[in-house]
Amino acid sequence: MALLMTLTLIFSLAACTGGSNKETTTAAGETTTAAGETTTAAGETTTAAGETTTAAGETTTAAGETTTAAGETTTAIGETTTAVPVTAFPTTKAQILAAYTTVMNKAKVDKPAYNKVEFQALPKADQHMDGAVISAILPLATSFMTQEKDATVENNPKGSDMKWFPVGKSTKGCLLTNVNAIKTATCVKLANGDYKITIILKDEVNPEPYSSGPTAPSYVGAMFDPIERASIDDTLKNDSTVNKVVKDVNFSLTYQNSTAVLEYNPKTNQVVTLNQNMYTFIDIQSGKVLLLFTAVGTAVLTNTMKIWNVKY
Repeated sequence: MALLMTLTLIFSLAACTGGSNKETTTAAGETTTAAGETTTAAGETTTAAGETTTAAGETTTAAGETTTAAGETTTAIGETTTAVPVTAFPTTKAQILAAYTTVMNKAKVDKPAYNKVEFQALPKADQHMDGAVISAILPLATSFMTQEKDATVENNPKGSDMKWFPVGKSTKGCLLTNVNAIKTATCVKLANGDYKITIILKDEVNPEPYSSGPTAPSYVGAMFDPIERASIDDTLKNDSTVNKVVKDVNFSLTYQNSTAVLEYNPKTNQVVTLNQNMYTFIDIQSGKVLLLFTAVGTAVLTNTMKIWNVKY
């Protein structure tokens, strides 16, 4: 049992983680009044008396000649004009990443209330058990994981510490800037008007999580919270209970198709739901158990995190 538990530890540690823009314009009805000489057509308004023209979300006032970009308010001679914000629909990888980053960073600052749950699994359809020892310990590995049926839901009130809201330990919700790290990125408009972004990253071997500073040491770590390889190495090398049983373990962790699915309100840039899934391919290339058995094998571990019921 000690032998099985020790090898299972290797897997259980890996389970632990602390087109173009579209614009919308509403025509006003093309009404002309001789007295005020005001004409409205396709979202444009011209007033002879005040000489104010509004087009595509911009406001220009002759008396003071102030221009207000979309979403800003300008006051001239006691009058306040609020421009209509233009919502851009992201289509390219760069635009989708920018939208994701804006929404996630805003959440870190606003600190909304939210529910969160996290759990792990060894999906049978993706398991690869190449060695007798690995085949024996994988069924036991689930006892070291938080399975979905046993996962506890976190109820985080508004203003809570956002330390473990992705990205963990960072004041930012997304640190990824390299578009080339993205395998696929899509955005769809839902029936309720919300946008749903799906970003899948390219595979990365032994990615490290964010720890400090303005950047992350890996692109998976810039969006997700991968397990720190160093912590597993430290346990294998320095834990006296483990290193008496397992020696010279050589392994790698490949994060495959790490996926983030974000639903948000494009008018407010507020998170509605967030799902993150990490698929970790664990490959033990060599290792000795009690100096008698060879520990060689692979398996796929999934880590799922869900955030919902977000209230700003």
